[in-house]
Amino acid sequence: MLLWIVLLKAALCVATGNVTRDICKEQICSCNDIEGDLHVDCEKRSFTNLHHLSGPSSQFYHLLLHGNSLSRLFPNEFANFYNAVSLHLENNGLHDIVPGAFLGLQLVKRLHINNNKIRSFKKNTFLGLDDLEYLQADFNLLRDIDPAVFRDLNKLEVLILNDNLISKLPGNLFQNVPITHLDLRGNRIKTLPYEGMLEHLPGIAEVLLEDNPWDCDCDLLPLKEWLDSIPRNALIGRVVCEAPTRLQGNDLNETSEMDLCPSAIGVDSSLAAPPTQDETDSGSVSTPHKVRAGDGSPSAAPKKQKGRYKSRENWQLKARPTATATVNARMEQVLNATCPRSCVCKLLEPRRGVRVNCEGKKIESVTNLKPRPQNVLELNLRDNNIHSVKKSYFRDYQTLILLDLGGNNIRTIENCTFQNLSALRWLYMDKNYLDTLGVEMFVGLQNLEYLSLEYNDIQMVMAGTFNPMPNLRVLFLNNNLLKSLPVDAFNGVSLSRISLHNNYFTFLPVAGVLDQLTSIIQIDLHGNPWECSCNIVPFKQWTEKIGPDVIVSDLKCESPEEFWKKDFRLLPNDLLCPQLYEKTLTTSLSKNITFTADTATRSNSYLEPSRVSISVLVPGLLLVFVTSAFTVVGMLVFILRNRKRSKRREGNSSASEINSLQTVCDSSYWHNGPYRTDGPHRAFDCATHSLSD
Repeated sequence: MLLWIVLLKAALCVATGNVTRDICKEQICSCNDIEGDLHVDCEKRSFTNLHHLSGPSSQFYHLLLHGNSLSRLFPNEFANFYNAVSLHLENNGLHDIVPGAFLGLQLVKRLHINNNKIRSFKKNTFLGLDDLEYLQADFNLLRDIDPAVFRDLNKLEVLILNDNLISKLPGNLFQNVPITHLDLRGNRIKTLPYEGMLEHLPGIAEVLLEDNPWDCDCDLLPLKEWLDSIPRNALIGRVVCEAPTRLQGNDLNETSEMDLCPSAIGVDSSLAAPPTQDETDSGSVSTPHKVRAGDGSPSAAPKKQKGRYKSRENWQLKARPTATATVNARMEQVLNATCPRSCVCKLLEPRRGVRVNCEGKKIESVTNLKPRPQNVLELNLRDNNIHSVKKSYFRDYQTLILLDLGGNNIRTIENCTFQNLSALRWLYMDKNYLDTLGVEMFVGLQNLEYLSLEYNDIQMVMAGTFNPMPNLRVLFLNNNLLKSLPVDAFNGVSLSRISLHNNYFTFLPVAGVLDQLTSIIQIDLHGNPWECSCNIVPFKQWTEKIGPDVIVSDLKCESPEEFWKKDFRLLPNDLLCPQLYEKTLTTSLSKNITFTADTATRSNSYLEPSRVSISVLVPGLLLVFVTSAFTVVGMLVFILRNRKRSKRREGNSSASEINSLQTVCDSSYWHNGPYRTDGPHRAFDCATHSLSD
């Protein structure tokens, strides 16, 4: 790939006859290091093309080209900017992107082409952007989108298309594209089908659909059902009906399925008769909400009945009541079940299931839900008085896809409590008093995608806790008492988002913990007492590897005092851990000593062994010297003693023989032997002579 880029650069130079100019070295643009990232700012430089320019080749950078005159992008327009990781092209009057324009930008993760005049996305518009994760194309004139335009962007997660002229999205547009954030506000969209469209958004975390002329008829039922199935906080803003006139201004979430599509249950939409007196007295139809007088709606002024309603499975709908009344009636008749006392029930999808809302009803046990609801898809038990969750509670709730147990007083959850909830996708257990997450606590939740455990008293997470949830994508563990995570905590779990903020982590290990977050796109770690010492260095290197866009907020040191409130990502490693730096330096020097000859380092490497040898040798030499001295002295003493003995043996000889006494004593000693004596006078004489000398 690199060779291809170099050859491409050379070809462009030859073709244009110009040598490319480095925009940083020649100060064509402003190149600044901002929090460790290089920003190449070429704002408002009047560029019409980029063929004669090149970016820094030695490091990655963010390329800012907004406010220029790049009205059309030709193939290989950015071939000389292959180290760019983000590209800003806002406010260029850009109206055409020729396929191949982005070739060479395989490192770009964020592309901003908003506030331009782009009218269409062709099939290969984004060819070459293999790592693109974020695409912002709002405030354009976009009408036509090729169904295959995003097909090769298998990392695209954020797509911003608001304030365009889109009236319809093509089928299978998001197939194999992992969209999590989708902004379609301010377009001309009337409907969104499930098949070929919404079904390809299983991981959606945020969707914005406001300011579109929604046509609230039968075709919008799939969108309503889909919005009911995604997390509650995923929909930002309101979906307001533009047509038909009778529903104009209605919020889709507050509009019943019957109002959207009366014909789906065999009711003519033009028919609307009030209930009879008998029906009203018997309470077969719930009292509707207070109706606005004179608004012309069917509820306010029902039309004359033209004929009988069609009968289906003993349905006897005589009027078009409000959403709540309709839901209750259909639940009683179609699902053959009634709502638990003090709870509110709502039909989510025709003939599929209901939502049971028992929030804040002082319920102490799930067994108190009587009569027991049938075919429940969502069960809301938030803000009640449940102290423990037993294994028997959810045996008859196999259809649940959402369970909310937040805001109770739950301290214990029996093992295998959720083993029958294989369809569950969202589980809320925040704001309770859980202190330990055990191995068998979540057995059976193989399809769970969202788990909220924030604001508990969790101090320990046992190894393997999350293993039963291989499809878990979002995990909230913030605002607990965690100080550590076990090895293999996330093994086999493809988390895309995790929140660990406001705990008591001083560092997080990379091996066996963070390195298992291979699919992470967002992690929140702020509010922990990070100890900025040697232990933090591998963690710091991991944060640098995954990039700044993944980390939600700053990571400030709590200790030591010299680093207090400083973001450790901005501190050099040798400052965080001088010992590690010295060790690394020593290791490097050691390698140089071993493998490099005739250098000063190698010469010094032999000095230390020499000093050690001398230090060992000097005491040894001193010991040898002392030993030799004692040996010499011993020999002298021995010789002197022998001489004394010889003088004693020659004590009777004449004075004339004194001069040859040494010879005589030696001769007498060697001939007569050291232990032979001829008499006391001779021995005495030798001794006397010796003394006299």
